[in-house]
Amino acid sequence: MPDFPSRPLILGHRGAPRELPENTLESCRLAVRQGADGVEVDVQPSIDGVPVLIHDPTLARTTGHGGHVAALPWARIAQLRAGSEPVPRLDDVAAWAAETDAWVNVEIKSPGAEEAAVAAMMAAGRQERTVFSSFYPAILSRVRQIAPHAARFFLTEWWDDDVRAAVESLGVQGVCPHHRLATSAFLDEMRAAGLGVIVWTVDEPERIRELVRANVTAIISNLPALAAGILREERG
Repeated sequence: MPDFPSRPLILGHRGAPRELPENTLESCRLAVRQGADGVEVDVQPSIDGVPVLIHDPTLARTTGHGGHVAALPWARIAQLRAGSEPVPRLDDVAAWAAETDAWVNVEIKSPGAEEAAVAAMMAAGRQERTVFSSFYPAILSRVRQIAPHAARFFLTEWWDDDVRAAVESLGVQGVCPHHRLATSAFLDEMRAAGLGVIVWTVDEPERIRELVRANVTAIISNLPALAAGILREERG
């Protein structure tokens, strides 16, 4: 289980996507060079079970290839490029994180990637600086079965009694709300429940400042240099 610091972590959203292709190693590297503590990345499973770093279920938007990630073997996907950069596996990010001690929030986008995603991060010794997140309760339940001590955060755009019940039944360590949900009342409720809060995706300077002052667990931003700079200003 991670021992989160006493101030918010800054996580680059898929790396530093405004400057380099999202979910690539170079984008992750740039986010940390810009002052981020780590990155949030997305994982989809290939047909042979490799956890591929990509947001969409298809390859079209980021690589121009029309295939579905889950229908292709890793050997084929490995030949493609996202813009100027290769499409990496989560194993590549895990190795980079081990070298740099970066934090990684692994969002598992589709069922079937759970075992390989957990294995990649654990094999690299990253359990103390990794959070697994998902919108899907079944995915978080599977992660719990595989790695009972792994940090799991429930991703959500909504907050109502049904979501509260899901969070409680899953036994997660925190939630990842859209930033519009992160009101004072919401944050007070999370603190009272002993839940961490990783807020996404925050690019507006004053909103970043508010969340730093609220001392959330982490802030995910497309602009890691901006967010890291605001954190330095606020926290000295």
